[in-house]
Amino acid sequence: MQKEEVQDDKTVNDKLEELLNRDKTKWMSDIKALISDIRDIRKLADCQVTMLSYRQMLLDKVTDMRAMIYKRNLVWDRHYKQRYRDYCINYDIKLNQTERNSFIDADMGEFKLQLKMLESHVTFYQDCIKTLDNMGFAIRNRIRLEDEE
Repeated sequence: MQKEEVQDDKTVNDKLEELLNRDKTKWMSDIKALISDIRDIRKLADCQVTMLSYRQMLLDKVTDMRAMIYKRNLVWDRHYKQRYRDYCINYDIKLNQTERNSFIDADMGEFKLQLKMLESHVTFYQDCIKTLDNMGFAIRNRIRLEDEE
């Protein structure tokens, strides 16, 4: 029974990783394209609008992803409690606290990986937002340089 659960979790984790990698690749290419457009003074207005739009989309994604993490943490707590109870009451061998925690961590490793992947993706979004913020300053400076010439 537990092997099937682990296989299902690995499938879920593989799908999650693939989904997050596709999203990451999309955002990286969109931001790189925007950065290359800054070179052309005629495209700066569009770059500025697009940059602000991307920034808002990423902020929304961070909010959604954090809500998902909070919900997953509730599920984690519920599963942890159930596993703890199982190892205290239903397990054939009496385990000390450290052993119980080790067993539970091993049982829930794939679930923990999901949380780590989601948290890592939030960090990626936050880094993209910082890049876009810096891009806003770059656009402003580029416009100022053009006006001075």
